Formats: sequence, C-alpha cells, structure tokens
Amino acid sequence: MKFNQRLLVLLCLLGLSTLLSSTSVANSPAASVKTPGIKDASNMLYHGIYEHKGINLKNGKWSGMPFVQGGASRPTAGLIKDFTFTGDLNGDGVDERVVFLWESSGGSGTRIYIAVLGVHNNKLVNVATHLVGDRVQLQMGHVIQGKIELDVVQAGRGDAACCPTNKVLRTWSLRNKQLIENKAKSLGRFSLADLEGVQWTLTQMNRRDHLPENITITLTINGDKVSGRSGCNRYFAGIKEGKMPGDIEIGQAAGTRMACPGEAMELESRFLKALSNVIKYSFVNGRLALTYKDADAISTMLFTAQKVKSE
Repeated sequence: MKFNQRLLVLLCLLGLSTLLSSTSVANSPAASVKTPGIKDASNMLYHGIYEHKGINLKNGKWSGMPFVQGGASRPTAGLIKDFTFTGDLNGDGVDERVVFLWESSGGSGTRIYIAVLGVHNNKLVNVATHLVGDRVQLQMGHVIQGKIELDVVQAGRGDAACCPTNKVLRTWSLRNKQLIENKAKSLGRFSLADLEGVQWTLTQMNRRDHLPENITITLTINGDKVSGRSGCNRYFAGIKEGKMPGDIEIGQAAGTRMACPGEAMELESRFLKALSNVIKYSFVNGRLALTYKDADAISTMLFTAQKVKSE
C-alpha cells in the first residue's frame, strides 16, 4: 500500500475514533449530568404541592399571598434540609436526589411532601412530587433497587393527628416522571423499644442551640434504664412510657462526679435538668426528639443515631 493510501486510511480511522469518542462522551451520564445537591434543592421550582401552580424556593423557603388582603396568614412551604438521600430511580446510572418539603396553609396541620430532583435537558429539575401526609414523623429513608423506602410514624386507628403511633414502611417507584406509591406495610405500634440498640448523640439542646463540636452527650435506652455521657460524666436514670401515646417519664439522673472545664460542666447541668423534665418523644426529620419543660416554655432536644454501642 502506498504512503498516501496508508495516510488516508489512518486519517479515516482517526476520524472514526474521534467520532466514537465524542459520541461516547456525549452519551455518558457523567459528562453532562450531576446529582442535585442540597443547595440546588434550596433554590428550585417545585410542582405538585398546589394543583395549578408551582412554588419557587429561595434559600429553602417560600411564602404565598395572604389568604385575606392585608392579613398576616398566608400559605408557606420549605425544604427539610436535614433529611435527604440519593439513589438511581430510573436506571440511567445517575443518582437522583430525594428531598422532603413541609407545607402549611394555616391551622395546626403541616403536610409533608416527598420530591425527586434530577436532570432534564441538562437542567436540574423537580422530576416528581408526592404527598406523604399530615404531621408524619420521618424516621429514615434510602433508595434500594430503584425504589424509595421510607420508615415513618403516622396516625393509626384511634390516634389523634398530633400524636401518631403507627410505624409504617412506605415505598415509591418513579415511573414516567411520576412517583407511584406501592402498598404500605404496617410495622406495629411505636414505643420506647424502638429506640433501643442505638446510641443517640445530642446535636441540639433546642431548635436554635447547637452543641459545641468538642462536647459529646449521648443517650442509650435499655429496657427501663437510660444512660450515657452527659458532656463530662456518665449518668443513668429510670425511664418509662407515659399514659398517652408519645408520653415519657425519666427519673432524676445519678452518675459520676468528675470535674471538667466550665463550658462542659455548664452544658452537662443544662442537659441533666432537661432530661429530668422530658415529657414526650418523637422523630423530627430522622432525628430523635425529646420534648421537655423549660421554665415556662417547651423545648426539644434533638439526637442523631450512631452505631450500636453499649454504654
């Protein structure tokens, strides 16, 4: 084969290789598609909450027009930033992000929605949204084999809307850009026994007061006993269910008496006082919530689940 012929063949092969390479890159999900992050979720247009219009979140919040002209009451909604997970729901090899939204149109109810975020035409979009329910407590969630699995506590037969006790496993599939809920599975009545076998680590003394990173406070329940670390010392106390669903009683804590730096001792004192005044337990966006009397007010401590560890 002459040189010019060989060169022509080589150029053709190189051109074909380049074309195939370009096509491969263009068709590769990783080349142009990414999983939406929580910042994306905080500033996105969502559909499916109100029938005829979407809501555009800004920094995770949205407010509509007042119900009455000049009135203060108006529809509001927002992103639950502390409860989110990812997984491939449509089999394209790229993970979607699953987030949750709250919505209130006045009154005592707060509806929870599940939303899937993905990519369409190289733009981050709200693929689908579905109502989870009113005042549903979110425990944990994940994507398994292309389906969303969500453990919740919701109102069962005889429950007041404020105080759900029914543990339920709920699942959704993404089909044709719609979330289709499958048959729910009841897992029994929520009780203190569901909190056992886990070390709970305190993250907030109340909704606004986060713990310093250098101080660790834990809580472990075993039967009618609660124990853990209170920031400086170890503690233990009795614990039992109250008369109404979600009610709880914790006795006065006893423990070691080691001295620690002032900040740790102050926080320990606040925690042990709050612990003895706990009146209710529940879940808030995947975290254990212990509600306690705080002087003339009511506050809530929030705990995250850590690996099983004996105390």
